[in-house]
Formats: sequence, C-alpha cells, structure tokens
Amino acid sequence: MNHLARPLSSALIVIGGTALIPALVAVRGGEEHVSIYMITSMLCIFLGGAMRFTTEGSSLRFRRMDGLFSLSLLWLALPVVIMPSVAAVSGLTPLAAWLESVSAFTATGITAVKDGPRSLYVWFALLQWGGGLLTLASVIAVLAPTGLGGLPDRTPRGGMMPDVVDLRSVMRQIVPLYLGGTVACFLALLINGQSIYVCFTLASAVASAGAHLPPEAQIALEVDQAPKWLLMPFMLWAATSVLWHRALFSRRVNNSPEQKESLILLIYWGILGIGLGAVMFRTTSPQALEALRDGLFTAASLISTSGIGPDDGTYQNLPLILVLFVALLGGGALSVTGGLKIMRLRSMLLRARGDLLRLVYPNLAQPVAFAEGGISSTMRGVWVAMATLFAVFGLCIMALAPGLPSIEAALVAAAAVVSNTGPIYDAANMGWPPLSSLPAGSVIVAGLAMVAGRLEIIGLLVTIHFAFWRP
Repeated sequence: MNHLARPLSSALIVIGGTALIPALVAVRGGEEHVSIYMITSMLCIFLGGAMRFTTEGSSLRFRRMDGLFSLSLLWLALPVVIMPSVAAVSGLTPLAAWLESVSAFTATGITAVKDGPRSLYVWFALLQWGGGLLTLASVIAVLAPTGLGGLPDRTPRGGMMPDVVDLRSVMRQIVPLYLGGTVACFLALLINGQSIYVCFTLASAVASAGAHLPPEAQIALEVDQAPKWLLMPFMLWAATSVLWHRALFSRRVNNSPEQKESLILLIYWGILGIGLGAVMFRTTSPQALEALRDGLFTAASLISTSGIGPDDGTYQNLPLILVLFVALLGGGALSVTGGLKIMRLRSMLLRARGDLLRLVYPNLAQPVAFAEGGISSTMRGVWVAMATLFAVFGLCIMALAPGLPSIEAALVAAAAVVSNTGPIYDAANMGWPPLSSLPAGSVIVAGLAMVAGRLEIIGLLVTIHFAFWRP
C-alpha cells in the first residue's frame, strides 16, 4: 500500500498548504469564509502528515502499474477532499460541488458558479494550476512509460530496472518550465496594466489549459485587445510538449523528437485561426484585424483545450462540427492538453499512407523508424486510444442526453468533458442547463469522464479492469 499512500499523502499536504492562500485572500477581502479554508488546510495537512509518517522511508520510485493505480487515486480522491470547501463557499449542493471540484482540478472549466467571492476564484485558479502540473507529471512519469495509447516514452529510469520511474527526476524536468511559463504570462499581463487578481487567474488558466475565470478576467478579455494577443503564445506553449520546451531552452531543439509535431501544431494553429477569423468576419462583421485576432485566439484556445472564448457566445457563431473536431483532437503529446493528440492523428495518417503505397507499389522499400517495443505495438496503442476515446464519447452522450434539451447539447457536453474543454458547452450561449443540475447518474458520469480525459481515457479503464480482475 506504500505506493498508494505516499503520493496521496504528499498531495494532501500540498492541497492543505495551498488552501491557506484563498484564506489570506478572504481575510484581505473581509469575507466570511476564512474558517472554511483553514479547516480544509488543517484537515488535509493532518491526514497527509499521518499518512506520510506511516510510510516514512519508502521510495518515490514506483513500478508502472503501481504508478497508474496511484495516479488514478489522486485524480479521484482529491476532488472529494476539496468538495466540502467548494460547497460551503459557493452554496452548491454536495454533488454539484464535487463536479465543480473535478472540473477545476482537471482544468476542464465547466462551472455552475457565475459569480462568487474572490477567494473562491483564487482557490479554483490554484486547483487548476495544480491539476495541470499533475497532468504533465502523470503523462511523462506514468502514462507514457506504460505504453498507453502509443504515447512516446521519454522517462528517466530509476536504478537498473526498466519498469521503474524516478518521479523526482521527472519533477525536476517539468516544474521549472511549467512555473516559468506561468510567471512569464503573469508578468506580461501585469505590464499590460491588468490587476494582480486578473493576472493570476488568467495565467493559471492559460498555463494549465483550464478555464475557471472570474467575471473580471472575462471582462478584461472582452474590452481590451492586448490580453488576447499576449495570451496566444502561452496557449500554444501549453499545447506543445513540455520536453520540447526543455529542448528549446537547452538549445538542442533540432535533436528533440517533439520538434516535428510542434511545428505541425503551429502550422495547424495558423491555418485554423485564419479560417475561424474568416467565419467570424462573415457572421459578426467586426473589422478584419479584430476577426483575425479573435480567430487566432479561438484556435489557440481550442487546440490547447482551454476553451476560453474571446467574447461571450463565440462558439455559437462557429460550425459545431469544426469546434467538436478541434476539441476532441486536442494538442500535442506530453502537454497539458486533452483530446486524442495530434501525434496520434499523424501516426494514423502516416500508417494509412504507407499501407496505400504498399497496395500500389508492392515491392516498394519504405524507411520505418522503430520505437521501443516495435512499430506494431505503437500503432496498436494509437488505434486503441482512438477507439477508446470515441467509445467513451458515445457512452457520455447516452448518459448525458436524458437531462439535456437536445442531442446537440449532449454532443457538445460529451465532447467538453471527454476532452477537458468545458467552455465549448458553457460558452455556447444556447441556454442549456448546467451539467451539475442533471440527474445524479449523469453528473457522476460527467465527472468520471473528466478524470478519464486526464488519464488519456484508456488509463482509467485499465485501472478499473485491474482493480476488478487482478489476480
């Protein structure tokens, strides 16, 4: 049990320390919710400290399947711990507060809180930022080494055993880059003249590909052009591999395996942004430069699966099929984005091209780059990931449809939760009910789908399978 208790204890201590920040915000703002955050902090630190004491001396290096179980436990258990504070401050029911907590922690951005105290939005910002960091750590240290979905394995090993991952080494790689991107975004907005509150919430959302924003941040995006231009590079930063960022700063980018995927993603963003800008220019009739800016911003937001719109009702004016496709595809591998990932789509297209060439030219010799485990194993993982994504997408449609007014609403809601792109549902401006108001079964399915999106879909299914069928 040490491999489960040790990561959970560390996470609880971090959550407990983080809860002190919204408590300070509540004190400064004269809010009445200070005691709620303090109780949350003390409870999390106590529980985490007790678990840490009982597991003292155990290593943070873990086997692949142990890591997958630990990771699933973190994604499922921490929102439950967070839920009482969210319920008490927001006034939501426990089930609705649980969905809100899952949405914040998974950086999905679906919310039933339209206006609340500053401390609550700071709490959401911290949760989604921490969820983004956990996403990076989990995909590099756990999901990629297990070979789930054909993800590229770039993990430093611990010791002589290839089945062991050194979590500390992974964190040393990604934390400075993730924190640095957040601070750079914060400073850029601060220099632009935004308030510290707006800068903090926007920077945390963009860095984690989340979308829990206070009304003040939404207004800043709508009334000022500069923040949209400033946020675009950081959205693309979030959509590309964190190891590519490391290669950029170490000046070894030409040797980075993620270089080609990142360049394809940037080209994809440019083409999509111009196309969306043309649609906006025809539908809303703004000036050409404003339409181009909003198109590029929306493209970057959708590709990063943040989903923040440049204006209220943005997605209502865009082709639904296009929005769903971009959200479900997502961004680059080994990033904070959800969705299928461009890497997998590229792999499938290249494999299909090779198969077609073999049909036309049976004796043609084609160069093939073999990954560890063989090209067949990698492609099996890619196809399984795609099939699993759309299977879970279909199940979510069936589970959410009974409580929604139309099949269109069910399609958008399912895509939003599976790809962790919540605003495509909330910002559609169609008068659809909040997901937290649906029947209890639908709410639970929506929350689990958000967690599944952070586990590359197949990760949660593998965990459930081994939990029930492991000998």
